[in-house]
Amino acid sequence: MRKSGVARVFTIAIIVAVFLNYDARASENQKIYYRLRISIFNNGSSSYTPTLEDRLFLIFPNTSTQQTYVSEADPAVKKTLRDEDGNLLAELALPEKIEPGGNVTVTIIMTINIASRSLPEVSINSSGGFSDIPAELTNYTASSGAWRYEDEGLKYIADLAAQIKGNDTNILRVINKMVEFIGSRVRYPEGEELRPPQYPNQTLPGTGEVGWGDCDDQSALLIAMLRSVGIPSYLQTGGVVSPFYSISGETWGGHLTIVSKGIGWHGWVEAYVPPWGWLPVDITYGYYSRRQDPLSPIKYSASARELMLESEKYSSIDFVEEYLKTEKRIRDNSLYVRMEEEVSEKPFSDGDSHRVGRLEETTVLLALFLATLMVSAAMLIILLRRAAREVKQ
Repeated sequence: MRKSGVARVFTIAIIVAVFLNYDARASENQKIYYRLRISIFNNGSSSYTPTLEDRLFLIFPNTSTQQTYVSEADPAVKKTLRDEDGNLLAELALPEKIEPGGNVTVTIIMTINIASRSLPEVSINSSGGFSDIPAELTNYTASSGAWRYEDEGLKYIADLAAQIKGNDTNILRVINKMVEFIGSRVRYPEGEELRPPQYPNQTLPGTGEVGWGDCDDQSALLIAMLRSVGIPSYLQTGGVVSPFYSISGETWGGHLTIVSKGIGWHGWVEAYVPPWGWLPVDITYGYYSRRQDPLSPIKYSASARELMLESEKYSSIDFVEEYLKTEKRIRDNSLYVRMEEEVSEKPFSDGDSHRVGRLEETTVLLALFLATLMVSAAMLIILLRRAAREVKQ
């Protein structure tokens, strides 16, 4: 069952490649406070009926490195469900209609305990081979989502990946070869305004051409290449928590305004490498050709080195298509969205916080908080990704 919504779309829009000198790593656990406020204005001449996609919002997951508590959320959550990639979604009790000149506002405040991610000691010589990949991970090598490498328009990318791999059976070395290839052929679009996400064949338009793409664009290209040769991988999103990070801007012809403080959204690849399992491969944050270190995309990944608020993952969902469809729906219906988010080390307000346990469909508060959070976060993230990578304060 495919469920999409403004929350997911905006998460992608906000993801940005973060280049910070500030080291936000947490030694043990660190408590942060997240506040999100999103307002939808109907500037059209007719009433707007929110679709199911409009009502569904992504919820920040509870993981081995983070736990979420809800302090405040409005409106209420009707129910929760999971999409095909395992992301938890909450359906919010939005009004049946937004009348001309009317608006709806959602506010969420969360408390999150985050711990630093620990990585195992890895080396290319100790890496497993293709025969060591568990059979149950074949869905992470499928030609699906934004990386349909079997499609006619992307076959040349699969051919390139096969050439780069050659007869090499060492998975970590193959990953390194592909990272170096993308690093030499794709440029980061510095100085551009908010950009929509791209398919791999847009990031690298031809076999002999130089391409352009930011963190999620380059990650999507790498995923298409890895999957085409049988290496399980998916796109992970998250936000680097830093008091020095802020961004604001407009996109979608002024239909979407974003204001973000204290967090910079990012996207990277998670690849399965036996015997260690899932490892981050960060091609825009961790990889620098000057480092002369084949393991730099892993060791220096934002996920491993920064205080990272983990968000949603994309394996089979086409996040590029969702982004474009949501933008079209917002613009066609004369809707205007304003999203404000802030992360702080101090509480935004007093009051008891209610713990959000493991992401259960029966956890109404979690759903409520995150649902709303992701309404904005997804909206915000998709845009902030693009904007944030450009603005560094």
